[in-house]
Amino acid sequence: MTAREPDPDAPFEAVLLVPGHAPPVETVTEVDDDRALVEGVGCKNDHFNDPSARYCHLCGIGMVQGTLVTRLGPRPPLGLLLCDDGATYRLDADYVLGRNPERHPFVAAGTARPLRLLDPDGSMSRQHCRISLVGWAVHVVDLASANGTYVTLPGSAPFRAVPGEPIVLRPGTRITVGERWVRYESHREGN
Repeated sequence: MTAREPDPDAPFEAVLLVPGHAPPVETVTEVDDDRALVEGVGCKNDHFNDPSARYCHLCGIGMVQGTLVTRLGPRPPLGLLLCDDGATYRLDADYVLGRNPERHPFVAAGTARPLRLLDPDGSMSRQHCRISLVGWAVHVVDLASANGTYVTLPGSAPFRAVPGEPIVLRPGTRITVGERWVRYESHREGN
């Protein structure tokens, strides 16, 4: 087999492969759902993944198989919230937690879902905290709750969240609101 020579009459087109410079949104016009568009990479089988992932979240193949050229695409669910009563909530959108989260402006505007937790002892605020998806990360933000939001990262002691300051969650993180708790679980390693 002989090497193919480039066509000297063809115009030269340079391509810069730099993370953080995904193709424009027009390249993903076939997306017909409300999921946020995020920058990601495809595995060898073209499954859309977090650029920092070592393995594909669908097929498990090593991400070293691809060129890791980023593109915009719909963000897949980033895991789930497991509630102390056994209920689970898929993390494909933001949530406002509390005993009456429906009245929060984010819920009213449709940018977050309400996650109502029963609170027999009255230690939880009406709108206690927000779980938000930012790119490929999951954050918790205390919404100036009366009794605070306590976060326990895996392998760490619980600490009180500063109101309004986001905390990046890792799989296994426990969030305590009043006497109730939810835990962030994900198949994603360390993200």
